[in-house]
Amino acid sequence: MKRSILLFIFITFCTLEMNAQKQNLPSGVYEWEKVSLEKTQTGEKGQVLDGPTKTLNNFEINVHTLNPGKAQYNSDNDQDREALVLIKEGKLEVTINGKKSILGPGSISLAAIGDKYNIYNASDEAVTYYSIQWESKVPTDLARSRQAGGSVAFDYTNMNFEKNQKGGRRTIMRRPTATLRELEAHITTLNEGEKSHDPHVHFDEEIIVVLSGKVEEMINGSPYKVGPGSVIFLSSMDPHGIRNIGKGQCEYYAIRWLSTPE
Repeated sequence: MKRSILLFIFITFCTLEMNAQKQNLPSGVYEWEKVSLEKTQTGEKGQVLDGPTKTLNNFEINVHTLNPGKAQYNSDNDQDREALVLIKEGKLEVTINGKKSILGPGSISLAAIGDKYNIYNASDEAVTYYSIQWESKVPTDLARSRQAGGSVAFDYTNMNFEKNQKGGRRTIMRRPTATLRELEAHITTLNEGEKSHDPHVHFDEEIIVVLSGKVEEMINGSPYKVGPGSVIFLSSMDPHGIRNIGKGQCEYYAIRWLSTPE
């Protein structure tokens, strides 16, 4: 009798634990100052967030510091995950199918499934970057990825800046991938005191990565104030809006995605 009770308790505990692990990531902010970095063979690494979302089986963001002369991240054998590499500080050598590019702060690259993609620190200083990886709930479509252009790199210094009354915008990409129906990324610049828009909702999930300045993000009616390096995750259909609350202009990445079948 005691053994049955203990077995029941054990099974119940395991079930609750598994359910807890499967809970979707809620909308929220991840302050740069609270990211804990641990030493690795190539530099340092710290986790920002990791877990399933409403539209993805898994979504993970890590911060890496890559020491001079070190290589890292090779997606050649990865058949489940795509990734974005967003450079925070320093210059990184990105090689896509044999073609090399040197990317600096604010630059971003997409590592598509099936492509030969790796990064290397060819400079004399450490490079800090975000690795944004995901696993979709829908089947991988390699043909769709190849048709859209596969892996690609965008140098911040070559991005076209479109000035507007609120500040400006750098449009980066809006395209399908092997695992996403649509992946869209742009950089917004807001003048002091300006807001991007009133709180709104959309089915797309989204992250904000603050490049400079200080912003206030309203999420489900609550304000969150964060500075450079911080990440904001916005779950599908959660009301949100952002404004510049610092001195001078602020600048941030907005990256959103749709993974449902067409």
